[in-house]
Amino acid sequence: MTDQYLTTVLEEAERVANHHDQVARTTDNQAHEYLRYAVLRVLEGEANHLPTDWTPIDGVTVGYGDDEAMCDSWSDDVEWWETVPSREACTRFRVFYPDKYESVPRAIVDVMATLGAWRVWTGNAAFSGSYDHRERREVHYLWSDGHPVETLLANRLQTLDPA
Repeated sequence: MTDQYLTTVLEEAERVANHHDQVARTTDNQAHEYLRYAVLRVLEGEANHLPTDWTPIDGVTVGYGDDEAMCDSWSDDVEWWETVPSREACTRFRVFYPDKYESVPRAIVDVMATLGAWRVWTGNAAFSGSYDHRERREVHYLWSDGHPVETLLANRLQTLDPA
């Protein structure tokens, strides 16, 4: 199952690079930004090439950012930073989903596993800062900068570049 999601995420990241390059214009690592945005689009069901058996999760949203920067902004306001302190050179994905799910939906687990991200926190979204938290849960994943999936995407983008 994870290979299927890897193809989906890579295809969406290619599409993002070709049609939404502004996502990564001001970053040092464009592949990383394209992949982060692709994950957002896949989990929200907005990607062009979703697997045929894909079932969108109504009400899912994804927030992401540099883990240290997020910690600097929110560590005084939320308790979950005490569970897993911020990590240098990592993205923290905060995935929000309806609380009707008793556990993290499988699609979220599979898509995040495809990136090599690891789960660091799960809980009630009531302590989530600025995101809409009503009747929602959230799960946090960390993903290291420089992960080999970034290289896979960079290689794919290079072969598409006619220059």
